[in-house]
Amino acid sequence: MARPLTATINLDAILNNYRYAKKLQPTCKAFAVVKSNAYGHGAVEVARFLDKEVDAFAVAAIEEALALRHAGVESPIMLLEGVFEADEWALCEQHGFWAALENAQQLSELLSSQVSIEKVFVKLDTGMHRLGVDMDGANDFVDQLRSSGQVGEVLLMTHFACADDLSDMATMEQLAYFERTRQLIGDIPASVANSAAIMKWSVPEGGWIRPGIMLYGISPFADVTGTQLGLQPAMTLSSKVMSVRSLKKGDTVGYGYSYEAQEDHVLATVAVGYGDGYPRHAKEETPLQIAGQSAYLAGRVSMDMITVRMADYHSAPELGQEVVLWGGDVPVEQVAEYADTIGYELVTRMTARPKYRYINNDNSQ
Repeated sequence: MARPLTATINLDAILNNYRYAKKLQPTCKAFAVVKSNAYGHGAVEVARFLDKEVDAFAVAAIEEALALRHAGVESPIMLLEGVFEADEWALCEQHGFWAALENAQQLSELLSSQVSIEKVFVKLDTGMHRLGVDMDGANDFVDQLRSSGQVGEVLLMTHFACADDLSDMATMEQLAYFERTRQLIGDIPASVANSAAIMKWSVPEGGWIRPGIMLYGISPFADVTGTQLGLQPAMTLSSKVMSVRSLKKGDTVGYGYSYEAQEDHVLATVAVGYGDGYPRHAKEETPLQIAGQSAYLAGRVSMDMITVRMADYHSAPELGQEVVLWGGDVPVEQVAEYADTIGYELVTRMTARPKYRYINNDNSQ
């Protein structure tokens, strides 16, 4: 028997979330962002399933794009971080990749390469100060790219720093700077909207949106789950009870004896730990389910195991029962809150240790 830890990925949920993103911004085309192994969901499997539907995929870097091409993915693929080495421009031409461009070295190497690229997205720094050029630089970059004859279409993109905070006016300030730059350049398609902006902000029409975390059914906002936003969570992380034991009131459990039984009850040990991507700093009372019943983390997370008590002290978990760590009625956003992190991190930090199982309406594998 193999270790029972399993990440079940609902591919139909991801497809439905992509369609929902496009419904929210109906004048725009949409990238399906599958960087970081599709946020821990399996980039190859997700991209293969979406390939006939999406307008294009977006990844962080060329090695992620090449993995998709080698797996037979045919849709356009955009490199969000652009190229890191000059010889990558030739690979972009060979495989039909699109690329972001944000500094003078990237521009010079593209122009010197003599390759042809279908689309190049000039990154404008509108205030995040992470990547991109300023207003005058963007205007100059666009002029050079257009006059080079090497680029089929030049687009302008930026990234929002605070789109997940609806009370922060920084997004409006970034949008205003972006629009002033577009007016300086002239007619140029735009790409500004991440998941939070797609769902809650007014963005330029007719360009490209970039749904990322929302594709996987996870909320980009604090204090609200993806389900509450109309999304369908795609990942269920589950394991099984591997051991049970009876505790007496006052018994202590785990590293540092950090858990003390407040009354007699049965404790379950579950096959999952921080070595699998489960958050090491998850607090006691982090929610989960055993056989459909509410349960809570009891004591510190170990590398390969956690210990768990039922919400109802009088219920006794049994050996081999299924444990849902997140997914379904255990929102990953809630688990993340108990670990002082965000749902993004929990799903993307998944290691190769869980078995991955992919399901859709037609089959499961």
